[in-house]
Amino acid sequence: MKIGIFANLDKDLEGRATTALVEFLLPRNFEVYVSEQLECLQLPVRYCDNATLAACDIVVVFGGDGTILRIAKECARTNAKIFAVNLGHRGFLAAVEYVELSNIFNDIASGNYVLDTRNLINVTAGENTYLALNEAVIARGAQTKMLKTEVRVNGALADKYASDGVIVSTPTGSTAYSLSAGGPIIAPDVNAVLITPICAHSLHSRPMVINSDNTIWIKLLRAETYAYLNIDGDDVQKLQSGDIFLVTKSEYSVSFIRLKKYNYYEKLLQKMRYWSSFDK
Repeated sequence: MKIGIFANLDKDLEGRATTALVEFLLPRNFEVYVSEQLECLQLPVRYCDNATLAACDIVVVFGGDGTILRIAKECARTNAKIFAVNLGHRGFLAAVEYVELSNIFNDIASGNYVLDTRNLINVTAGENTYLALNEAVIARGAQTKMLKTEVRVNGALADKYASDGVIVSTPTGSTAYSLSAGGPIIAPDVNAVLITPICAHSLHSRPMVINSDNTIWIKLLRAETYAYLNIDGDDVQKLQSGDIFLVTKSEYSVSFIRLKKYNYYEKLLQKMRYWSSFDK
C-alpha cells in the first residue's frame, strides 16, 4: 500500500508528527511518499510533488483545514483517500486530533474505517475553470465601495445584491466563511449549494440554499475598480464590471477516511462549542 504524507510545518513543528508516522510505517513495509516541501526533514522516504503524492492509496494530512484544502483537489482527481489529522485550530475536516493518533493507524491500514465523501464545485470565469471544496467568493478587496452583483439560478433572476461580495459554498464550506457571514450549516450529505451575500445593504437579501444540480450565474454589475474571485481562500483572478462567473456541480468528489466511531454532529457540536468559548 502506498501512503503519502502532506504536512504544514508551521503546525507540525520540527516535523515531529511526520517523522513519527514514517518511523511507524517503514518497518511495516508500506511505500511511503512525502511532500517535497518536507525534504528538510531528511527522512529515508521518496519525496515528490503534490500530483505524485495524490496518486497514493491514502494521503495523511497533518495540519488544519487550510492544509487539507491545499491537497484535497489533487486527491479528488486521483480518487486518493485522505486521512486528516488536526494540528490546527478549527479542524472541521480532520478525522482525529493528533493526541488521538496513537494506535489507530493499524485500523486505517487494514481498512477498518468508513468513507465520508464530499462533493466539489466547478467555478468558471472567462477561460478559466477552478475546483472548489469549500467555496467561491467574489469580494471587493481593499476598495471602499460596495459591489453590485446579479445572481441567477438556471437563468432565473434570484436576487441583486449591493454588498461586500457573494459566497457560493458547498455543504463542506457552510462551516467556513459563509457561516461567519450569517449562512446556515448544511450537513455534508445534503445535495445542495449555498449562496450567501456578504454584509448586504438590504434587509431582504438572505442566504439561499439550492439544489447543487442547478447552475449559478453571477455577474459583477459594478465595482469601483475591480473585484477578486477567491477559491478556497486563495485569490485566483481579478474581475471587472460586466464579468460573469458560473458555478456548477463538479464530477469530482473527495473521500475522507473516518473512524467508525466518527459522528458528524458530535464533531460539529464539539467544534462550535470550542469556538464559542472565550478561553480557547
